[in-house]
Amino acid sequence: MSCHDCVFGITHTACYLPERIDDVHSWGRRTGQSAASVERLRRAGVQRYRDAAGEPVASMATKAIDALMRASGVAPDTVDCLVYTHTLQGSIAPPPMSLPRMLCNASGFARAGAFSFAQQHCASALGALRIIRAMFIARPRLTRVVLVGADAMPLASERLMEGIGLIGDGACAALIERDASINRFIALRTCASGYAWRGALSGEETRLAGRYFLTARQLIQEVTHAAGFEPCVLQCIVPHHLDLPGWYRVLSSLGIPSERLFSENFSRIAHVTVSDPIINLSDCTTLTPNEPFLLFASGVGGFSAAALLRR
Repeated sequence: MSCHDCVFGITHTACYLPERIDDVHSWGRRTGQSAASVERLRRAGVQRYRDAAGEPVASMATKAIDALMRASGVAPDTVDCLVYTHTLQGSIAPPPMSLPRMLCNASGFARAGAFSFAQQHCASALGALRIIRAMFIARPRLTRVVLVGADAMPLASERLMEGIGLIGDGACAALIERDASINRFIALRTCASGYAWRGALSGEETRLAGRYFLTARQLIQEVTHAAGFEPCVLQCIVPHHLDLPGWYRVLSSLGIPSERLFSENFSRIAHVTVSDPIINLSDCTTLTPNEPFLLFASGVGGFSAAALLRR
């Protein structure tokens, strides 16, 4: 079976966001941020974020999966595989425990295989789609995969992504099925540049922020051209929540009207690491059937991923 013969898509999505809501000004006062730093975050689109307040990542992920299974009506014993993604190194179970297996046990996925995909940082959930696509091609009997992502930042002062965003807590889950009738995948592209390989430790993120959006522009062009059309036909860009003005510049450079950026959640939940695109897809209810749209995410260290789908 070739990749062109394999039809699969995201049939259902869900998310879990902690109840505690904090605002960027209160966070700035508690953590000793300068007024200029808080103002840069406000210009980047940040107003509020969700705080897990000590709730374990496993709990958040389980709640996202529970919401997904209720929404889909799928029987747990029909799930073939669970793929767990995260950004923060604390968002795993300590060895010899396995968080993917813990999630399967808690959700009743009795016959599902399970593994984790990480180190693409905030692009990990979309990056995992390439592996899931390969699994659908290689295993014709595979029909259902649950993709889940979760993170919680334990240190308030470490939430800051200087000038471009603020890390919030939460989890997402997506049901990916063979022969899906909605949100069918057309093309996938990823980029691992290697720049900023030291990640947040290098202090280079602000200087390199422009490169991420050059990469975003390039990936959007590549993935749409692979499907045989121009970026301007995309009905919606479903983004990660970093640097809202930067996103508007990318869309302008591609000839895409600014209103096609799904931006409602930038101010509401800040940057929920791997979960942003899936949370946004859950909330984006105005997509036109059979028209293409795009999911996008970037991660610290030069990782980016773009997924082109047809509603």
